[in-house]
Amino acid sequence: KVQKITNKGVFNSIRREEAGTFIKAIIDENITGYAGSRLRIRLLEDIKIGKKLLKKNNYLYAIITGFEDQRVKLQIVTVMYDNSILPIKLSIYDVDGMEGLYVPSSQFREFSKELGDATVQGVSTNSMDGGETQSQFFTSMAQRLFQSTSTALSKIIRMNKAKMKYNSHIFLVDDAAMEETRNSIYEQNKNQQ
Repeated sequence: KVQKITNKGVFNSIRREEAGTFIKAIIDENITGYAGSRLRIRLLEDIKIGKKLLKKNNYLYAIITGFEDQRVKLQIVTVMYDNSILPIKLSIYDVDGMEGLYVPSSQFREFSKELGDATVQGVSTNSMDGGETQSQFFTSMAQRLFQSTSTALSKIIRMNKAKMKYNSHIFLVDDAAMEETRNSIYEQNKNQQ
């Protein structure tokens, strides 16, 4: 479990931050990332991984795990600490509070539009006038759909990329801690009803 720590007003003490707080960090390089690319992250505050203290300004490395509409999903799954690898699971949230980095000008958002355009291309209402039976029409339509989907997928795999800028502020969230927070909120709401 990864926890944010702080020493608020108490001399030489370290304690766990209140539940629901995020770990502040920044992107520490300019890159154009693809699925599987590595992104260097710099901590802006101390964190505790199990019993080990990882100081502010240390580096963590995230992997791009996927693309969605105008968002790049990233995850940190390990961290190097004193010549040992610690397993962790941190998701990256943008400053808008949503999971993933907001990348408005990325090319991957055009995928669904391109897929739809390619599917209907070449299909018209006059298709059945040329003597095609209804089953032949649907078979032809299914073949076109498969072919256009395959073409669109291969294009989108090649073009899925996003530019990420140095010094962009982000939040790191421990998935297990987030789940605990959700469960406690659910329990509180359930008890109040």
